[in-house]
Amino acid sequence: MFMSKQTVFTADFSQAEMIDLEAAMFPAALARSGMIEGTRVEAADGWRGVETLMRGDAVYTFDGGLQQIKMVHRQDVRPARALNVPGGALDNCAEMVLLPGQHVLLEDDRAEAMFGSPLALVPAAALAGFRGIEWVNWKGAQTEVITLEFDQEEIIYANTGTLFQCPNASQLALPRPISKFFNVLDLADAREMVALMSTDNVFEFCAA
Repeated sequence: MFMSKQTVFTADFSQAEMIDLEAAMFPAALARSGMIEGTRVEAADGWRGVETLMRGDAVYTFDGGLQQIKMVHRQDVRPARALNVPGGALDNCAEMVLLPGQHVLLEDDRAEAMFGSPLALVPAAALAGFRGIEWVNWKGAQTEVITLEFDQEEIIYANTGTLFQCPNASQLALPRPISKFFNVLDLADAREMVALMSTDNVFEFCAA
């Protein structure tokens, strides 16, 4: 007697927006970028812990050869959330920890149809669930986070094969990452790209 049609409470959820729990619960964590101490970077004199690098040191870059570091930004933090990356998951030689907002350069031909280029910078948060990469609560002591600044935006090699974006000074001052050379995907688009590449277990990183 209270319901004239059986479909009164029927809803169409096909257009409903998905809620990203990580973004909703840990927005500050997703904004955190930089390299955690212990991450190894390919410098002119070999692989070195990023925390040992100083202004004037030269490191290898993706397409600019050796470039001198203009500034080293250091901050002691205790991240709320981070991503544990098993060895080999991102062409890295050993297990590593990434901050959620650190952007990584990926390459896949299928991304060109989606975003206009096979190359894209994606936040590390989008990689959760791929090849054993998983969210972890940071239970360690305070750690040093290092951001390398160059005259221009650069992509550097970390832990052998992972490619990290290093913004220049003007880009660092902006509220969100940009790039003059590559597509920068937001979390939703980045997860779409990673999901697509995961369908046949193909996940190709740029090679020198």
